[in-house]
Amino acid sequence: MEDLIEKNMGLVLNIVNRFNPKTQADRDAYIQAGRIGLWKALLKFSKHGGSKFSPYAWNPIKWEIIKEIRTAESKTFNLSGGDCADIKEQSIARTNHSPFWEYIPSSLNKIESEIIQLKLEGYNVKEISTKLQRNRANIKKNYQSAIGKIRAVNNE
Repeated sequence: MEDLIEKNMGLVLNIVNRFNPKTQADRDAYIQAGRIGLWKALLKFSKHGGSKFSPYAWNPIKWEIIKEIRTAESKTFNLSGGDCADIKEQSIARTNHSPFWEYIPSSLNKIESEIIQLKLEGYNVKEISTKLQRNRANIKKNYQSAIGKIRAVNNE
């Protein structure tokens, strides 16, 4: 198993580089997370499925790295629930797969704030719509509105 992991480290490094780690410590953490994703992919991969290993392993590797990033963010940034004032001006880490923002503005309404917080915690639109008891179209509309406000504030 270890030799298969070493053989496929190029794939892990390729995916890690797409996340543009800012420091060597981040890079090392992403590589370790990528190795975990690679290991999980190796455990589940079946040659009889008709696909090649590299495309199959791409998502498990990527998602382990994303989980590592989210874990680091949650340790760095403590977002409390509640209204907009609770999350005013809190920094959000940057990744190249999420919107680039530095501050969450106080101009977000309650539902927008809740959606942004849930998205940062890793919930998808379906889960958010269930949790907030709103339809998906409403969640998407409010999310896009919040992103527009966040981008406007951070581009000033």
